[in-house]
Amino acid sequence: MNNLATRAITALIGVAIIIGAIVYDYRSFALVFLLIAILALNEFYGLLKSSGARPFRIWGLILGLVLYLLTFANWTDDLIKEYLYAIPVMIGSLFILPLLRSDKQNKANSVGLSILGVLYIAIPFCLVIPIAFIDGTFSYQLILGILFAQWANDTGAYFTGKSIGKTKLYESISPNKTWEGAIGGLFTAIGILAIFGIYFDQLSSIEWIGLAVVVSVFGTIGDLVESYFKRKLAIKDSGSTLPGHGGFLDRFDGLILALPFAFIYLLIIQ
Repeated sequence: MNNLATRAITALIGVAIIIGAIVYDYRSFALVFLLIAILALNEFYGLLKSSGARPFRIWGLILGLVLYLLTFANWTDDLIKEYLYAIPVMIGSLFILPLLRSDKQNKANSVGLSILGVLYIAIPFCLVIPIAFIDGTFSYQLILGILFAQWANDTGAYFTGKSIGKTKLYESISPNKTWEGAIGGLFTAIGILAIFGIYFDQLSSIEWIGLAVVVSVFGTIGDLVESYFKRKLAIKDSGSTLPGHGGFLDRFDGLILALPFAFIYLLIIQ
């Protein structure tokens, strides 16, 4: 089976699982994104470890989990306010961990990289919760729209870049990406969400198109950010969990940066 066929099969299975979880129930929606966030964060720490760094992986995964669950509890009105004290306790504990490590690693560097993982991956994924509950009750429309825009952008960029791509977008970081591919991805995302707006009414047609532009632009930048990390670490893929796609971080790198800007955009147009 060639790589394109493998990519397609993996994508179809993954898309079906994710869409099914989002549409079925707000708890299954939250669970599927929690799993993606934790797996992507774990891969990020794995990338750092492969370069010789030693981030506090378990600490970062636990803090990411705590932040996500607290965000979910807050937006579903299940939050016990006293649980918020877990955040400063977790942050404070990070500065104790270097004292318990006897190796000669740069421990300050380990602390900084551990925090970086939470900021870069865990916090953006937490934003799926307020996006889904932005009107006070759970609605899957906006999350589906963001995902469809991201997938359309990736697909359009890939095939446009393969067919007519010539002008390098950022050659020193990602030599295969082109401006033609990025523009093709943008217009594919716009086209998909223009159709999306016909069937879903949480946003107006022009607002759906605006969301497509935000997701496409920052999704492309997010892909470049992860490519920068991998190039600096001399690694091709963040993992091999998804056949034909690498790891979860490879598959959702664009979404990681798109989510914060999509959230800001949605707040502005409310």
